[in-house]
Amino acid sequence: MTGSVALRAVIDDPALDLIGVKVSSPAKVGTDAGALCGRPDIGVAATDDVGVVLDAKPDCIAYCATAVRREDEVIADIAGYLEAGINVVTISAIPMVYPKAAPANWREPIENAARQGNSTFYATGCEPGFVSLNLPTALLAGAGVIDTYRMDEYALDLDLSYPIWEVLHESMGFGKPNGHVPIRIAVGKVNNDWEPVVRYIADTLGVDVQRVALDWETILAPHDLDTALGVIPKDTICGHRWQLAAMHDERPVVSVQYFAAVTSTPWPDSWPRPAQPGKGGMVFRIEGYPNMTLGLHLDPAPGDSTNPGVAATAMAAINAIPAVIDAAPGLLGAPLAGPSIVTRQIRR
Repeated sequence: MTGSVALRAVIDDPALDLIGVKVSSPAKVGTDAGALCGRPDIGVAATDDVGVVLDAKPDCIAYCATAVRREDEVIADIAGYLEAGINVVTISAIPMVYPKAAPANWREPIENAARQGNSTFYATGCEPGFVSLNLPTALLAGAGVIDTYRMDEYALDLDLSYPIWEVLHESMGFGKPNGHVPIRIAVGKVNNDWEPVVRYIADTLGVDVQRVALDWETILAPHDLDTALGVIPKDTICGHRWQLAAMHDERPVVSVQYFAAVTSTPWPDSWPRPAQPGKGGMVFRIEGYPNMTLGLHLDPAPGDSTNPGVAATAMAAINAIPAVIDAAPGLLGAPLAGPSIVTRQIRR
């Protein structure tokens, strides 16, 4: 889904020329790029041959393939393009949104490949991405004394917004027995994906981070809960919360907190509520001088069924392409900002 949105964005962008499309599905090989994303044919046929892509000598690859259960393959793909001297912008390397804090198994091969190919690498997205990196720095520009900074992300009504029971049950733990550890926590994905975020904000503020702490909890259904995907049985998991915090003197100075719930999840009194009742999104909370609270909610465009988070993720990458091409070789060490990365598709 994100790949097709990104492809459409490249075709629609007046500053970009699409010269090739690499696909992984054999059924899509030979299909015109326009047909792959709901646009008229443009005369560019999809290929599954990486050699064809390299021979086209693009200035930049927008890499949007999924990294779910194929992280090593993603790293190898990206490294191959960089070694060939092709710049890469990607939504598929979440831990690399702040390379300084990325795990070594991500950073080292990508950094070495960029050095070898004299090319530029940039990872971005929505969240983690511009929402959790650029928006906070804008708020902090108006801050004085800071006691704590926290971004709360609310993934609500997941049975409606992400109606895939296998994902909600196996990955997020809904309907699992008490004591089950959600997979994203158990395998370290929360730390891998969000530790770069909290460390970036902490570094921006000059915080001496002594450790990064993960705190989490699940809540159990008080009775059988009806959802759009079926029943969550009594005494099984019907929601969870985690917080990843940069700690100084055992105090969470910078943190990201995530809430996952379905339509019928009873909301604990101890959990902070979203900015708009019943609506997901993000709430940025700064305690200090002055206190600040900013709510962000993404809605679909009129007449468009695309998940707005997917759209924002794709656009963050495509909008950054010219700036990445113009940047010095290597890993871009901090989020790009300013006029060079905003949309070029204003309606006139």
